[in-house]
Amino acid sequence: MKRQILNGTIGLAFLASFSLAFAGCETDLNKMDQAQSLEMSAALAASDMGGVNATDLCNCLLANFPAETLSAEETEALLFMREEEKLARDIYLGMYELWKVRIFDNISKAEQRHMDAIGCLIQKYELSDPVGENGIGVFQNADLQALYDNLLAQGSVSLQAAYTAGATIEDVDIRDLLGMADNPAVDNQDVVAVFGELTKASSNHMRAFTSRLESLGLTYVPQYITPEYYESIVTTDWEKGGSICGPCPGQGLGNGNGQGNGGNCPYGNNGSGGNGSGHGGDCPYGNTGNGGNGGNGGNGGGNGGGGNGG
Repeated sequence: MKRQILNGTIGLAFLASFSLAFAGCETDLNKMDQAQSLEMSAALAASDMGGVNATDLCNCLLANFPAETLSAEETEALLFMREEEKLARDIYLGMYELWKVRIFDNISKAEQRHMDAIGCLIQKYELSDPVGENGIGVFQNADLQALYDNLLAQGSVSLQAAYTAGATIEDVDIRDLLGMADNPAVDNQDVVAVFGELTKASSNHMRAFTSRLESLGLTYVPQYITPEYYESIVTTDWEKGGSICGPCPGQGLGNGNGQGNGGNCPYGNNGSGGNGSGHGGDCPYGNTGNGGNGGNGGNGGGNGGGGNGG
């Protein structure tokens, strides 16, 4: 009996200590969950432009958009944004090399896709590429060269300064893209579509960097876009990219078996669900397919489950 009481006492003490330990672990896990959530957000940011490779993206822009005459403003915008996206990529590559934080690696890959998209348009309209064979940190545009040098120096001071440099890049990017969108001379369908994708992506990147700063108890103050527009970004959900390639055919088939309901005594048979065909969404994402109606088995009616679109 004494042993049972002793065992019970030890068990209660262990349980109490375990509860305290678990409470401490839970706090740590919450911090980990926040960090992992931010990493996931960064990964989502890296999936913009649909995650397609440069060749497929160029083919998409050729196949889905007419070749319209470029205005002088569109030519200038394409050449400028090609280098501005390179600036973002180069800074993030440098910050990842220095700080080894995955958000910079993820978003640098997204910026490469942005460069590729604009590169496709430069190739389509037979413009001279300002990037050419230039290495990391080298720009034709003197203003972008100065901005790169300043932001690289800023981001090399500390990790929080690197996050601020990242937010600043997206701040500049969004300001420039919005200005181009407001220019009536920038109206070619493919240019407008690509710039629209880049704006959504930059907004996602802004959300990622400001979230990192907030996790450190810091607040980013916008320097280029208005405070109102900044708030409209950071207080809304992440935006999904990859919608410029037009409709894709659905590929998925549903194979749900419908359960027969009721019927004449003594029982109703089970109905077999029909195959549901997926309906294509915007490339490269397919929307979920709608399931076909289940066949009637005896007196029981069944409904088929939906397939996933390709």
